[in-house]
Parts: sequence; C-alpha cells; structure tokens
Amino acid sequence: MSGQTATGAPDGLLKRIISEKRQRLRKNVHILFLGLTAEEADPIITLLRGARLAPRGQQVQSAEEFNQALSERSWDLILSPQVEGQFGAKEAVQILHRLNKDIPLIQLVPKSTSQSLLQGLKARMATVISLEEQELLLIQIRRQLEHLENRRRLRIVEAELAESEKQCQQLAELSKLPILYLTSELVTLYSNPAFSELFGLEESNGGQYEPLDKFTVLKDRDQLKTALQDALLEDSHGVKTELKARRVDGTNFQATFSIQHARYLNQTCLQVIISPDIIGNEESFENLDATTRLYDGNYLINALEKAAHRALIGGSDCSLLYIKFDNYSALQSELGASGSDIVLADVAELLQQKINKTHICARLEEDVFAILFHDPSPDKALKLADLLCHSIAQLSIDVTGTTVQTTCSIGICSINDNSPHYVELIGRARTAADAVLHDGQRGNGVQLFQLEDDDHDDHDDSSIKMITDALDNDKFRILFQPIVALASANGWGNYEVFLRLQENDGEEGLSPNVFLTTMDSSDISVRIDQWVIQHAFANVAEQLKKHQRSRLFINLTAAFYQDPDMLHWIADQLKEYRIPAEMIVFQASESDLSTSQVQAEQFRFGLKKLGCKFCIKHFGVSENRELLRSKLKPDLVKLDGFYIQDLNSSSDSDKAFAALIKDLKGSGIGSIAPLVEDTRLMGKLWKLGVDYIQGYYLQPPSEEMTYDFFE
Repeated sequence: MSGQTATGAPDGLLKRIISEKRQRLRKNVHILFLGLTAEEADPIITLLRGARLAPRGQQVQSAEEFNQALSERSWDLILSPQVEGQFGAKEAVQILHRLNKDIPLIQLVPKSTSQSLLQGLKARMATVISLEEQELLLIQIRRQLEHLENRRRLRIVEAELAESEKQCQQLAELSKLPILYLTSELVTLYSNPAFSELFGLEESNGGQYEPLDKFTVLKDRDQLKTALQDALLEDSHGVKTELKARRVDGTNFQATFSIQHARYLNQTCLQVIISPDIIGNEESFENLDATTRLYDGNYLINALEKAAHRALIGGSDCSLLYIKFDNYSALQSELGASGSDIVLADVAELLQQKINKTHICARLEEDVFAILFHDPSPDKALKLADLLCHSIAQLSIDVTGTTVQTTCSIGICSINDNSPHYVELIGRARTAADAVLHDGQRGNGVQLFQLEDDDHDDHDDSSIKMITDALDNDKFRILFQPIVALASANGWGNYEVFLRLQENDGEEGLSPNVFLTTMDSSDISVRIDQWVIQHAFANVAEQLKKHQRSRLFINLTAAFYQDPDMLHWIADQLKEYRIPAEMIVFQASESDLSTSQVQAEQFRFGLKKLGCKFCIKHFGVSENRELLRSKLKPDLVKLDGFYIQDLNSSSDSDKAFAALIKDLKGSGIGSIAPLVEDTRLMGKLWKLGVDYIQGYYLQPPSEEMTYDFFE
C-alpha cells in the first residue's frame, strides 16, 4: 500500500466524502436537568449518547437558577420531576408560558399512570413518563426534539415567506406583464404599473378600485366571472381563459387571463396575469420533447412544484410515477442513438394511449419518463404503474427490420400535505424505481416509496436473539481506526477497535449503537466485550510476529467492568496471547463510569496492577467529570465530540478548550480529539496542545492496521 493511501489523504478524504455510511457528528442537545442530581442525570446522558445524540446538560435547582439559565442560551429540552414543596416541573412551565419560551418539558415520575399523564398535559407538559421506562423515554425525547426542530423551521419559513412576499411585490412592480391581486370578494388589492400602462390608466389610480370585469368587453364578462369563481375553489389548479380585453379609450385586444391562488400582504388572494395577444403556450412546441412529443423535463418539474404546493394546502393529493428503462445503455450500444430514439418514441406513444390527458406525461431525463398522476389514490397509481409495466414489456418495436423489446422499473411517490420539497419527491420516486432493479430484483416491476423506520423503533427481545446468533455463527467483525499523535509517536501506532455486525456480504455492517441502544442484557454485553477483546488480542499478537507494535483502544460496556471476574479473565487472555499489557488501552464512557463509580475505581485499580492503560471517552459530558478524573486517574481522555463541534463557534470556546487541555497536561493525562474532518481543524488542535487526533479525515475504520504513522 502506498503512503498516500495509508494516510488516508487524499484517498481517505475521498472515501469520507463518497461513503454513504460515513462518520456523522453527533447532534448537540442542550438540556436543563431541573431538580435532578448528577447521579440521576447521568443514566439519561448515557441513554442519549447511545442514540447518537450529544447531550450538554446543566443542573438547576431553584427559580433563580432556572431564570438565569434561560437568559444564558437557547435550550432544547427540560427534564424535571415534581417534588412537593420545591421548585419543579409545574413552576417551570408557568415561567416558560409567561416568557413565551418554546422549550418542551418532560416531567419524570416514579410510575407512569393515565392520571399523571392527564394532569401533566393539562399543566402544559410535553409529556409525563417514568424514568424507568428507558426505551419509551428515549423515543419521547427524540420525538419532542423533532417537534421542536419542526416548530423552529416553521418560524424560519414564515419569516422567509414574508420576505418572499415582499420580493414578489417588488418583482410585480418591475414586471412587464400586467398583474393584479384580488381579494376573495374579487376586490382589487393591487395592480402593477404594467397594468396601468396596458389599459391606459393614470399611474396614480392604478385600477385599485375598479372591478376587473370593467377591463373586458361586455359579452366576455360572464366568462371572466365564471373563471374567477372556478379559481376561488380550494382544489383549483389555476384557470386560463381567452378574453377580449378593453382599454379605457374603448379599444379592444385579445388576451389570456391566467388566474391562480397567491398571497399578498399576508393574506390569501387571487393573482391575475394578463398576456396580451399571446395564446397560452402549454401546448406549444417549446414545452415538448422533440423525440417523444411528450412534455419535457422543465414542464414536468414546474407542474410538480405547483402540485406539491397545492397538496400542502390539503385535498389535492396525487402521485409521481418515475419510469426508468432497465436496459437503456444496452439499447444505445446495440441500436445507436437513432435506434434508441425510435424505442423511446414508441414507448411514449404507448403511454399517451394508456394515460388520460388529465394527467401529465413527460420525458424527465434521457432514459426516464415521468407521470404526474392527478388522482389521490395510491392504489390507483400502483394499478396504473403495473399496467404500464406489463404493456411496455409486451411491446414489440421494429427498428430497421430488427424487433426490439424492453422493460421498465417504475417507482411511485405519493404527494400529499406531508410531502417534502418537490425536488426530494423526484428523489423518492427514483429511489423506489432503483430498488426494483437492485434489491434482489431484475427490474420490470413497480414499487411505492416508503420512509424507513427509525432505528429506535424496534429494540426488543429480537435484538438479543440476533446478537446471540451473531456470536454463535461468527457474524461479528472488528475494524481499526488510527489515533495519530500530533507530537512524538513513541515508535508505535495507536488504533481504536470498532465492532460491526455483518448482516450481508459486502455491506459495511451495523454499529453497536444500532442494536445495543436500549437493550438491557448484561450477559450479552459481557459476551460481546469478551469477543472483541479476544479478537483484538489475536490481531496484536499477529502484529508482534511481524515486528509491528500497535497499541489498541478497546471499548468496554458498564456490565463488563462491573463484573469482578473480568479482571482475572483479562489477565488470562494477556498471558495466553503473550501480549505486553502496556499495548492495551481499555476505555469506557464517562457517563457510564459516573453511574458506577465504586466498581469503576476497583476496575481501574486492577488494570493498573496488570499494566494496562485506561482512557475515559466522551470526556466532559458529566457533572462528575472532575471527580471521576481525580478518582480514576486515567492515562488518557478522549474529549466529547461537542468540544470539537464548538471550537469555531466563538473565541470563548477556544479559550475554554485551551484551558482544559492545559489542565489535562498539568495532570499528566493525554488528550485525544475525535471527529477530525479537515486540515484546518487539525492545525488548530495542534496549536491548542492536543496530544492525539482521530477522524475520517485521517482514515475511516478499516479491517487492516495499515496506517503509516511514521512516514
């Protein structure tokens, strides 16, 4: 392996960019623990860390501390019990209501009952739940955070909408096309200068107080009134009508009146755009694909954007069908460009025969057709897609005397009031179509897009069964990620050991965070740790035979170090594999250690006697961090990811970080910075005095220990 590949730059950087399962920064969550001690808060912190969240907590015990905390920053969540005679959840909710603060508060109770839930909801709590129901607590926390994020986004969108309306007003002023806005009572709210110019009005008047029908000839006024009434309907897709317009000087001209829903001055209204002497160009050649005579991609995207907007209002659900040829590249190679165009044209003709003109059929990409199916029923969309799929497969196409057949994969995406941006709708339909061709299938099929379930929705006894099966059938594997010294490397390399559950050949595998988040089985946890240690020791032994010294960082669960027999077991393994103890670093999460300090001290004392090193990972998340550091006296600490994420937020963050590193150095404790993603950050960490760095910029976890530490 070349040095360039080994170091992961630039090849490692390229892998980091293109990998679908690349390392992700944890999402910082700022939590107020109201009326909870550090010992009560630490299990919650551990739970959240397992769910790929980075909790940053603060304990408050009184109304004064609570108000002070609210003034210092924006908080994401409040967790609090209700203790008689003390400042608690109910009093906090009252303060939040008075200050108009949008922070969800979850009340923790000894035992969850329908009565406690009812009382909590009446008191404006987000929910009421027992601290013992950890999986349910985790689901509720994630759900409340999601709801809060959606509300914050909505407020941003509302502000952006107001800004967009302001910009639309400015654009209307500059538009060369006449534009009016009418209320639901068809009273003119606004008309732009182009309207005044076209109809010969005085600029100061602008037609604001004149009814629109005054600007059409008498015989067309009923037609205009009908068009306006049709456009007012909630499910209206917009109306276009050809009328003879009338200027104030009595002269007439033919014009197209385009009427659709809009917003003006923060109210719903009708927008009327008048195109003089121009017939609506929806059927014009400029909107058609020259090869297939279907609408082109631009027309489809514009129609999709409007359909998605109408669906958000409600009552206008529809579907997008994404029709992709399974063998288009082969057709091009065999038939050439002109021959493949014949195939496209014949399939397009079939679509036109099978699809009512009410629906929009277009050529979206070179080898992709799309249908905007204006029917709210997904079942009907599936039925149509199935019909098209079979019809295309049975179609015999003559290309210069050669009979050709082809097949298509069709993905369907529903469009409703919960749909995302219209560009993502195309991506969803494409994903469903790709699944027909790749997920163990060969195309020529139909699939409806469905959102994947969250990882946390299915953690139960099946997890234990799955892990037991993996242990018994050797489905686990370990990966190694380098931990690189920014100063002297002491002649050896450092690697952290990661565990993966191999579900299918060729896949990266599942992280323990996926299948161990809320599983409560200490026996299984210990078995997994033992499996990792044995396989890690075996790799170190192989390295030593090659005269390569690599120090390994091995993660432990709380169940492992709480078992007093495990120290004897480690000693036996070191002896069996003939490994120097100094080459093994055991690391545990700070929040786990905080909840079992007595067992942690005993385990740390035993490791020191064996000669193994000890590291506290996720350092800095617990209120007990200084107490743990003084009692456990770790050789190294791995800083929590939020320190790295916050480094560039302000100069105060840099100063606090530098002070922490200086304090660690003064205590003889080495520091490791994880989640290093670029050269600039690496240089900053070096200047601040960090000892080691780790991250995807250097190299993702891999099956081999091949990083060149000494080039």
